[in-house]
Amino acid sequence: MESKRKQNENEWLALLENAIKESVQIRVSHLFKYKGKNLGTFLVSSKRKQNTELIRKIENLGVNFKMHSKNPVAYLEKFTFQLSTDNKPNKQHYITRFNSYLLPKKEFLEEQKIKELNSIWKMKFGDIRKWEKPETVLDKIKNWKNFRYDEKVNPTGKWFDYRKNMGKLYGWVYSKKTNTDKMNLISEYFNDQELDELKKEGFLN
Repeated sequence: MESKRKQNENEWLALLENAIKESVQIRVSHLFKYKGKNLGTFLVSSKRKQNTELIRKIENLGVNFKMHSKNPVAYLEKFTFQLSTDNKPNKQHYITRFNSYLLPKKEFLEEQKIKELNSIWKMKFGDIRKWEKPETVLDKIKNWKNFRYDEKVNPTGKWFDYRKNMGKLYGWVYSKKTNTDKMNLISEYFNDQELDELKKEGFLN
């Protein structure tokens, strides 16, 4: 049987993985919280204890502790070098590091250095490295609620409508309507009245 410490670590790791999947900006700081839990304190404690196995698991999820002790310019150079010399780069791993540590620091980075990374990114992954903040799950929930309460765009006050009315939201909302598990993951962000409305429209059934 797993020890209580191991079980606790696994719970924190699962929470961290969820935060990363939602493109949350991860911070190794006691002030950083996610879903009401002190995830930042867990990261700070893990770093200080120098638990090699736990740190490896955290970094495998995409968190790079070294970033927090370096300035963004130095980190961009190291990130670019690592990607350029990586023969089998894990794209999701690099995306997570980029979104967490480089994108928020764009204003401190030199244009030429950004172009160098963009060039290597295109060579390694075949697509363009965008420097706009990706839309998070919370952003999408906010936009979905805005649609629901916008009387001009959505006079019927429904949570789901035709694609021409919902625009880019349509595909994301449709996936929640057809997959109860996906909807359950975000149900905590809706009040009781909203949940009742959603159930009547076929969500959470």
